[in-house]
Formats: sequence, C-alpha cells, structure tokens
Amino acid sequence: MRGGVRVVVAAAAAVLLLLVLYPSIVLVAQSFVVGGRPSAGHYLRIARDSVTYRVLANSLIVSTCATAGGTALGAVFAWLTSRTDLPGRRAWRTLLLLPYMIPPFIGAIAWVYLLSPVGFVNQAWMALTGASDPLFVIYGQTGIILVLILYGYPIVYLAALGVFERMDSALEEAARMAGAGPARVLREITLPLVLPGILAGALLLLLSSLANFGIPAVLGFPARYFVLTTRIYGTILNFDLKDNLRIAAALAMWLVAIAAVLLVLQRRLISRRRFTVVGGQAAQRSIVALGRWRYPAVGALAVFVAVSVVLPLAGVVLTSLIRAYGLPPVRENLTLQHYATALFGIPKVHRALINSLLLASAAATLVVFLGAGIGYVSRARVRGTGLLDLLVTIPYAIPGTVVALAMILAWSRPVLGIRLYDTVWIILLAYVTRFLAFGVRTAAAGLAQVHGSLEEAARISGARPLDAFRDIVLPIIRPSLVAGWILAFIPAVAELTLSILLISAGHETIGVVIFGLHDEGKIALSAALAVLVTTVLVVINLLARRVWQAETGA
Repeated sequence: MRGGVRVVVAAAAAVLLLLVLYPSIVLVAQSFVVGGRPSAGHYLRIARDSVTYRVLANSLIVSTCATAGGTALGAVFAWLTSRTDLPGRRAWRTLLLLPYMIPPFIGAIAWVYLLSPVGFVNQAWMALTGASDPLFVIYGQTGIILVLILYGYPIVYLAALGVFERMDSALEEAARMAGAGPARVLREITLPLVLPGILAGALLLLLSSLANFGIPAVLGFPARYFVLTTRIYGTILNFDLKDNLRIAAALAMWLVAIAAVLLVLQRRLISRRRFTVVGGQAAQRSIVALGRWRYPAVGALAVFVAVSVVLPLAGVVLTSLIRAYGLPPVRENLTLQHYATALFGIPKVHRALINSLLLASAAATLVVFLGAGIGYVSRARVRGTGLLDLLVTIPYAIPGTVVALAMILAWSRPVLGIRLYDTVWIILLAYVTRFLAFGVRTAAAGLAQVHGSLEEAARISGARPLDAFRDIVLPIIRPSLVAGWILAFIPAVAELTLSILLISAGHETIGVVIFGLHDEGKIALSAALAVLVTTVLVVINLLARRVWQAETGA
C-alpha cells in the first residue's frame, strides 16, 4: 500500500510541476534574459526608473490603508454578529457578506456610476446645492482605497468570525467575576485572544489588496494612477517596448517577493494561535449585552449596508436603464433597450457567457478532482507531500497578473508538440492552477473527519484501496467536495485578472467583455451586463448555500 501511495504522490507532483513549477521557472528565467543572453539588465532598468518606486509606493499606500480600514470593519462586525445580543444577527451575517458575492471590478464600476463627475450622487449634489463642482470624484487613490475596503473587509470578517465563535469564554467570565467591566474584558482578555486570528485575516487582506487588478484598473486608469498590477498589465500590452514580457516578468518579481513575505508572516501567525484559548464547537460563548447601544448598532449597520451594497447596486441598475450615461434619471430617459441589446444584439456577449460558464464548470470540476487526490495522498506520511502543499499554495498566494504572465511565457511556444497560447485551453489551465487551493483545502478538511480505521476495516474485509475510497471515504467527504466546487466556480464565472491577459478571438469571457465595454465608453450597456452577471452570481450563491445545507444537514 505504501508503494501505491508513493505512485499517487508522484502523479500528483507531476501534475503540479506542469501546472505550477514549470511556468514559475520560465517566469523567473525569462526575467533574467536580455537580448537572448542571461543578464540582470531588466532588473537594473527597473531599479533606475523612478516610475517603479512611485508605482510601488502607490501599491503599498492603497493596500496598507485598505487593510487598516477593512480590518477594523471586519473585526467590529464579527464581534457584533457573534458575541453580542445584536437583534437579527443571522440576517446581518448574510447582509455583511454580500460584497463577497460581487466581483470587485463590478463593484468599482458601480461606484463610478455614483461618483464619477456625472455620477448620480454628484448630479444630485450639484442640483440640490447649485454647486458647479462634484461633491467627490471616485477616480484616483482615495477612491481605490475606499472600494478596496468595501470589497475586502469580508476576508477579515470571516477570519475573525471563526475565531470569535470557537473561543471559550472561561477567561472572560473569570474577569467579570473579578469585577472587570465589559470594556476592560474586551480590551484585556478578548482582543489578545483573538488578535492572532484577526491579524492573519489582515495579512490575507493585504495580500489580496496588493494583488487586486480590477479596482485599480477601473478607478486608476482615468486618473493615470497606477499600482504594480496595472503597471505590469500595461507593460505586457506595450508591444512597442522591446522585451516587454521579460521586463514585465522582472517587475512581477517585486510582487512575488512581497507576497512571499506576507505569506510567511500569515503562516507564522496561524501557527502561533495554539496559545489562544479556543475550544471546539461545544465551547461556551458569553454574549455581551449592548444595552442602550443595541439599536444604534443596528442603525449603523443598516446605514453601512445601504451605502456599501444597496446604493452601488441601485446605481448599476439605474445606469443600465438610462438611454445615455449622464442624462438625468427621469421617466423619458429610461429604457430596457440595453438589456435587449446585451442579450440578443451582440454575439460576443452570448459567446462570453457560454465561455465563462463552461470554463468555470470545467475548472471547478478539475479542481475538485485534483484536490481530492492531492488531499488524500497528503494525509500519508510520504516524503514529498510538503512540496505538494507548497505548489498548491503558490498560484493563489501570488497576484493573478503574475500567474497570467507566467502562463504566457510558459505556453507561448509549443511544449511537447502542444501549443496552448491563443486557445481557450490556456484560460482553463490558468483557472485550475489559480483555484486549485480551494479544492485541496476543502478536501483536506473533509478527510480530517475520516479516521484511518474505517479504511483499514474495509481493506481487512477484502476491499481494494479504490473500493475503500469510493465506498467509505467519498461519501464522508462529499460535502467538502461540493464546497470546493462552489468556491472555485463562483470566482471563475466573472474572473477578470487572468482572462484579460489570456483571451484570444472567440474565447472572450464575460468579465473581460464587461470591463471592455466600460473602457470603451459603452457605459449603459456594460451596466446592463453587470446587473445580469451580479444577479446570476447572487442566485448561484443562494443555491450553493441550499446545496451545502442539504449535503451537511445543517
């Protein structure tokens, strides 16, 4: 049996070497090639360019500010919905996760409809006050930070929520019995216990903010405000620049280095959480009475959800109904024509919708299949399983722009007679590579519930290893596999960062089409598509929740 496991480990390693290691090696190697010869010239060129440091500073500023704001919001919301007597806590949990269901670049586009120079909020402001200047223009640094916070805080919220719910309240109760007030208990007991978990979520948010392409592209390009991801994108598309792909590869190494540092810090924080007092599901949690602050807290949450979710979505819907962007939203200017055009008048849209659904379905299925295999063999104490985990983590930890660039460099020429560049297959390969971590992590979580004695009993009874896996393991981990499929499918449907660099004629995806229509100035049409895609994603999320409940019996 041990030999069979080694064979499976070797097969899994071969798949990951092809998906991850080969493109990574090509990316690094090409960054050191100048004029066909080994050289560090591109790194020296980047180091001498003052624009590089300005773009790096921009990335660090917006990411740090977004992380600070998102962490504060996520931690407070997690505490309110898990540890207090806040009215309607279950409903607030769902509402506060709505931004997580919306692709960030669509969220950025929604805020453009509200706070561009002719956005609805600015129109209303100028009409009501008689001012000739807008109240606030969303383009540039401040707008990018604001939208990154609004679509990033759920990362910290989910991380903090898990820690708050698993934490045993014994120390808090002891402090209260000793006479400490609620504020002192929160400051001196609760926060030190949950801080490692919150900081781990904050590092993930920082990593996500640094890697984000859609929000800085939508809100930064009009103001000529660039961060590392958009600078790499511009360099890749600058075909007049000699060795543009290799220069972009050298620039990408800056992002890779930052991501590697953040990933190491995040893992160390998680490993140190063993000192916290955290129990299992049966841990007793004390509920803090908000007293006179109950309804002000509800009011504050209602205002936040209205401003961060309802208002932008309303702006998208209203924009999709306006005959021409910039016209006042009065009855005679409203029409459904943009929906008809989007659904029936543009063949590219049909193609993009079909491509996105097929690619997302195929990628999610492959992710679950590979994830189950890799997760299964990772349980065995066989040399090499640690390398498998590292290879799975790399593509999700580094920015999608870097993953796409690695794919371009690795597959732009035929490998073993196979040419993937300029085909739909390179997009599928990139999706599987990017989201494989979802499949492996969820499968590993499910496999942790399967005691080895169950499989041993099946084998003693004469079952072959494959039969034991099919009849014993698979039914137990099925809910985890369903969760992995959903986690991979949903972000893949409207994926932008990978697709925008890898698409070719006839292989467009819906995220790229929406971004392209917006960039071309076809604002109302892009808004109609954004409404359709957002509706589909929200419905998929709700259906996924039902499927999960049915699978787990929750």
